[in-house]
Amino acid sequence: MPHSNNPWAGRLTHLGIVVRDIEAAIRMYRDTFAAGPFKRFSLPSDEFITFRWRHHFGKPADDHRYEVAYGNMGSLGIELFQCIAGDSIPQRFLDQRGEGVWHYGYDVDDLDATTSWMAQRGYAIIGGSEHADGTRMAYFDTYASTGVYWQAHEVHPESTLRTDLGQAPKLLEAAGGDHD
Repeated sequence: MPHSNNPWAGRLTHLGIVVRDIEAAIRMYRDTFAAGPFKRFSLPSDEFITFRWRHHFGKPADDHRYEVAYGNMGSLGIELFQCIAGDSIPQRFLDQRGEGVWHYGYDVDDLDATTSWMAQRGYAIIGGSEHADGTRMAYFDTYASTGVYWQAHEVHPESTLRTDLGQAPKLLEAAGGDHD
């Protein structure tokens, strides 16, 4: 049973999957695994997610560009990433390991507490961002220990991010995302 003070307990919302060809990946996940429907967008994007700031590896990530498709596979979200530009975390993963799951995405109640929790265990932040709506995100350097990165989102209470991505409250509840 998970520790009640563990910020990761029961909050997995999605898998981040890096791909070389987003169109082919959408077809494969849709036709083979019944995933979808997918919401397509570019990052950054003035129409969907705008950033106050982003960094990867301690440097500004203003030049990073991605094509993204976000859909559901049952109650779990999948986020397909095709890297377009920039020395990014998913691009380095793709260069080293090839296509596949590069991060586990979790919702957390308090990103600062999660960051402290991870630092106490030897895991530093290697990337992060803040959206214009106040949602904050961090990638932790867990690759050597787990083979993937762990991503924490502190979604601002007034954010429409989850509904914009098609994660209805029922899906979040089934995925363990609505905890007191």
